[in-house]
Amino acid sequence: MNRTVPRYYHVEVDAAPERVGQVQRIVGAHLRYWGLEKLATPATRGLGLLMEAADGEAVMTVETWWTGQHLITAVSHQDAVRAGRADAALECLSRVAALSDGWGSCTAHARRISWFSLRSRNGDREPLAHKRPVPSTDATRPVPRAEVPTGGAALPRTVEAAS
Repeated sequence: MNRTVPRYYHVEVDAAPERVGQVQRIVGAHLRYWGLEKLATPATRGLGLLMEAADGEAVMTVETWWTGQHLITAVSHQDAVRAGRADAALECLSRVAALSDGWGSCTAHARRISWFSLRSRNGDREPLAHKRPVPSTDATRPVPRAEVPTGGAALPRTVEAAS
């Protein structure tokens, strides 16, 4: 059975506003390298929105997984809700929900993790591993036949231990 190889990419970045575009380009390049050109644009848009929702944090972690059918992108950062930023973060998450197939947010070990997933559509999947080529009829060779000993069947030999 041919299966798609799962992929994973992980990077830690400073949460400066000018880093958003850089990280989007880096993740987009990885997705194109994985053969996911059709998912690269919506994934980088969603990644930018998640990074904007976490604006002002010291360090954030960006992770991307490709399972063969789903592309999952997550951003984690220190969980510190600032006054006035909660509404902007909710607006960013509502936009992520509109462009993705699934999304969520949770807190684990004092870090806020926000993620979204994109399902591959027909033709978006990474190509399966190539099968071994089947030789054409011109290149086939006859299968060697088992040789039948002439003059009768050979008897099995037994080895006696010397005592």
